[in-house]
Amino acid sequence: MDGIGRVKAVRLIFAATLAASTMIGPAWGWGRLGHRVAGKIAEDRLTPAARAAVRDLLGPGESLADVSTWADEVRRDRPESGPWHYVNVPISEPKYDRKFEPKEGCVVVKVEDFRKILADPRKSRAERQEALKFLAHFVQDMHQPVHVGHRDDRGGNDLQVQFFGQGSNLHRVWDSGLFDQVNRPEKEWVEALSKTITPELAAEWSRGGPVDWADESLAIARKAYRNPFTQNELKKGARLGQEYEDANLPLAERRLAQAGVRLAWVLNTIFP
Repeated sequence: MDGIGRVKAVRLIFAATLAASTMIGPAWGWGRLGHRVAGKIAEDRLTPAARAAVRDLLGPGESLADVSTWADEVRRDRPESGPWHYVNVPISEPKYDRKFEPKEGCVVVKVEDFRKILADPRKSRAERQEALKFLAHFVQDMHQPVHVGHRDDRGGNDLQVQFFGQGSNLHRVWDSGLFDQVNRPEKEWVEALSKTITPELAAEWSRGGPVDWADESLAIARKAYRNPFTQNELKKGARLGQEYEDANLPLAERRLAQAGVRLAWVLNTIFP
């Protein structure tokens, strides 16, 4: 290759790299921080029996917080698992209904499917280990409001907004944007949210099941799609800032706390 050819090749590589680095892909579940925080809250609330069973299924040195992100990490290699992370229920609907379940499955269905596998001693260790990882992630995912409620925009992935002056989409705002504005390390998030979980709240949250949790997310998704000041529905290019953060961060924090408590509750009932 001559000098001109090498220059052209370098330019093409640079352009491809730049394009890849600026491409915004679909947002998945809570961000890494949210999943780990909910996983740690759950881990701290396990009974001794459940803690021992979870430790036996996980790899050496692995924690529930560590594997809470696994389902996202393997999503490209397991394309069939993509629809399992969410369920699309129009925010105009009063509640979740089985008619919204696609044939591929959805987060509500898969929480119960993997709970059954994990609770079945006849299943292999590998099957139960994978079920634990999926179950931990999906219990958390279904507490992310726009993983349930949507407005014909893939749970806000297609609703482009400006969040504190930066280009984003509504789904990404709820995945991680609300938490990023606080700039608090993981350990402090766990401590702060754990302090809000009273015995009364833990008992209240440890009732019902995936359908009830989906209904809760749907109700919050209606708020997520509205300007908290005007109550108008958000439109493409909406500028969201401190008012949106102040109105919705407490809701997101509560959902993470609930996800942690409920994951622990599910595991404690599987391993009594």
